[in-house]
Amino acid sequence: MQAPLLYVGGTLATPRLSLEPLTPAHADAMYKGFADAALYLWVDAEPLTDAEDLRGRFTRISEPYAPRGELWLNWAVRLTVGGAHAGLVEATVRHDRVVFLAYYVFTNHMRRGIAREACTAVIDHLWRAYDAAEIRADIDFRNVPSRCLVEGLGFVRRTRHIVTTLRGVPSYDYRYRLKRPD
Repeated sequence: MQAPLLYVGGTLATPRLSLEPLTPAHADAMYKGFADAALYLWVDAEPLTDAEDLRGRFTRISEPYAPRGELWLNWAVRLTVGGAHAGLVEATVRHDRVVFLAYYVFTNHMRRGIAREACTAVIDHLWRAYDAAEIRADIDFRNVPSRCLVEGLGFVRRTRHIVTTLRGVPSYDYRYRLKRPD
């Protein structure tokens, strides 16, 4: 029998960012970013209709343990200068030490290196705190900026799997993998 995963939480910091453990209280400050339809171009989800919907989602995902015994880790990304929220980074840690990474950067903060900086901080944390064996990211094949980001972080595209449709159009996700550094 495997030992349960231990939650190692806390705020992560980079030169420009504070990554705060997500709580339902973040919903009001982050609602405008998650309500922007442009954020969902390559994501199989719809923009939220009000802050209460976002608060409900944050309530579900802010607890570290997910229904299948995985560990859900979520960080609200905030700029240290000015304090604006810029996005969210999510990591699902499985018992086999494989982690699935996902992120959102609000459209008014894109193309500033925020995703790279935030993901790098989370990846470093996952190696140290969770002894992750491998980190994976699934990205729509048309999402070139995200593909370039993960490839720049050292992820390697390994497989392609079909997502039946994305807004009525056939779509494929590429699975990227990052092996633990030696």
